[in-house]
Amino acid sequence: MKSSKQPSGNELAAIYERLTESSGRFPTVATIIDGHPMQEFDRDPRTLVAAFAQTSAYADDEAILYGDERYTYRQQYQLAYRLAYQLVHRFGVRPGDRVAFAMRNYPEFPLVFWATQLAGAIAVPLNAWLSSHELAVLVDDCEPAVIFADDERLQRLSSHPHLLAKARGVVAVRCQHPGTNAFSDLVADDSNSAEFLAHQPEPDDVATILYTSGTTGRPKGVLGTHRNHVSTILSVRLRAEALRESRDGTDTDGGGAPQGTTLITFPLFHIAGLTIMTSNTFAGRRVALMYKWDVEDAMRIIAAEQVSELTGPPLVVRQTIEAARTGNYDVSSLTTLGNGGAPAGHKQVRDIVEVFDGRVVPTTGYGLTETTSAVLLNTGAEFVDRPSGIGRLLPTVEIHICDGQGQPVDPGAVGELWVRGPQVAAGYYRLESATEAAFGDGWFRTGDLVIQSADGFVELVGRLKDVIIRGGENVYCAEVESVLEDHPDVIEAAIVGRPHELLGEEVEAVVRLHSGRDIGGDQLIEFAAARLATFKVPRHVTISPEPLPRNAAGKLMKRELISATALKPTPSNYQPTPCSTPAEAQ
Repeated sequence: MKSSKQPSGNELAAIYERLTESSGRFPTVATIIDGHPMQEFDRDPRTLVAAFAQTSAYADDEAILYGDERYTYRQQYQLAYRLAYQLVHRFGVRPGDRVAFAMRNYPEFPLVFWATQLAGAIAVPLNAWLSSHELAVLVDDCEPAVIFADDERLQRLSSHPHLLAKARGVVAVRCQHPGTNAFSDLVADDSNSAEFLAHQPEPDDVATILYTSGTTGRPKGVLGTHRNHVSTILSVRLRAEALRESRDGTDTDGGGAPQGTTLITFPLFHIAGLTIMTSNTFAGRRVALMYKWDVEDAMRIIAAEQVSELTGPPLVVRQTIEAARTGNYDVSSLTTLGNGGAPAGHKQVRDIVEVFDGRVVPTTGYGLTETTSAVLLNTGAEFVDRPSGIGRLLPTVEIHICDGQGQPVDPGAVGELWVRGPQVAAGYYRLESATEAAFGDGWFRTGDLVIQSADGFVELVGRLKDVIIRGGENVYCAEVESVLEDHPDVIEAAIVGRPHELLGEEVEAVVRLHSGRDIGGDQLIEFAAARLATFKVPRHVTISPEPLPRNAAGKLMKRELISATALKPTPSNYQPTPCSTPAEAQ
């Protein structure tokens, strides 16, 4: 790939500035939201209901692809309205009620989501990967009026009949269960749905409750408003148009581009998957869904459906790259390959550069459930040149980088990232103290540690709780993981703290190798030692034959990893090399 083919950060920034002017297609304006000054988009849509209403213009264009199934925008529109009518008139759903749904990435998922918005209710997508007990905890917390679930999830919830009995209705998706309503029956009844009038919410009404992944504790329900979601939708479309313009060299005034197809690899219950779904639907693009991720199936879909965009966790992107490298698949339609959910290794970015010969724009970003997906973006040539970064602020977003007392740090210093803007959620469901601690004064405290350079570029260092303190020195796990994943034999790596009687903690690595590779832990330690300060180098490496445990976003579940590897304290007769400072301890 020639790097000149990639859009530069300066090019994209100039396009953003023009598109967000008062005369642009995405004008921004200063406003006051919940008593706090910020910038927001000054254009429609203002709510998810308004966003969905605009999709009626796409009529017979295809909206959803799933295996051999096809749904046009007209069909999606009609089915969502039928389902909304049933929610209101059969189950008595009223504005503010919760509608929970747990299923694979079936076409029914977006139908339930949009129908819930039309009914004025709050959509609660539940993590379909959870156990019976974990699902029950979330259902008990949100107290849904209606529950939609596929066969796997209904079987898990069936051991908690009291929770199902509390709902006004339970709807079985692609299956039949005693005492439930069949989804197919609900959407088949079109007797009165044509007369159904969608509820018209206000921008600050709650639209979703999305539960956090729980990597650091019990999941919390994040309250996402209509303003949050449409701000993100418009931000995604702004980025897409800026990228297209930078690549094509023309301003299309928002039209003239082919429909385009996006393959969704994230679970739709995750904020990344949900945002990809809503933003592509608003734009009239096709979304291709999969029962579960399988790289060979994905390659066939890319070729058959001419998929242009794919974003996924690092492992999904890595497998896509490796499949493309073989030359056995037609991936000529791909134009954008995005990494999300967890940091990409340096090698992965370079491989996109090499394998796709400049056609495909690599991209990554930074966002959380609490920020309604990405608020920073690293794209194209800048991502190639600065692969460890999460990029630059998107329009409407403000950040502070603060020390432990909430005071700004100097450029180049490590601090906690605080975010403000219309994308930032309203708080946590029924958790006032947690909301005040995380969202007080209009700023969301992410708990992530970053460095911002003098030119405004941001790099993610690690989490406040993903730091190993070794002999008084901070070791940021993300940095060491990135170095190990740069080794050609390593497919993924995790860094955790190993208890140590003298140093407090020692650096422990768990890695998984590419198939057929047989490198030893000592060699990986030597590899890291050539690239890291001594105190950051792992003192022990465990080779895992299985994929490392991750949540739906692709983030490492380090508590599970620590438990699985049964980390033990280093023997007490361990003696560090004499040193003058803790950082020099060996």
